[in-house]
Amino acid sequence: MSADRPTLAVWKFASCDGCQLTILNCEDELIPLAGAVQIAYFPEATRGVVAGPYDVSLVEGSVTTPHDAERIREIRRMSGTLVTIGACATSGGIQALRNFADVAEFRSIVYAHPEYLDTLAHSTAIADHVPVDFELRGCPISKAQLLEVLGAFLRGRRPNIPTYSVCLECKRR
Repeated sequence: MSADRPTLAVWKFASCDGCQLTILNCEDELIPLAGAVQIAYFPEATRGVVAGPYDVSLVEGSVTTPHDAERIREIRRMSGTLVTIGACATSGGIQALRNFADVAEFRSIVYAHPEYLDTLAHSTAIADHVPVDFELRGCPISKAQLLEVLGAFLRGRRPNIPTYSVCLECKRR
């Protein structure tokens, strides 16, 4: 971690921004967190940018373009710990529905000039492109789990997050 405060970066790929909004909705919890870390990159929250490397990077969204694939490799190189947040980042999300159809046909129907688009054949999870240190699942992610993950990595311990679906809790009762 950095000498002063650990640096935190939040990155967006193809997604609805719901997981980033969950971070911003931490409200009271976010204020002490902001004092404990240096928010180095988080365009949804601030215009300020601090150059990497970053101690912890949170990544929302799936990889859908060649530029995305290149960008996530660069983010991985600059990040000590990389955490994917949400269904899009951990499994491709709603964008992955296109994986079961002809992307070229979609482009020709939806866009007036599809020749200007550069997309991959499939929308994929971040872990399909780079090693990921932790995945926080959900759509959107759980506020409590997000705070546990951030706190754990900032304190140098493994997050205490259930490894099972929330659906199992009712079945166990």
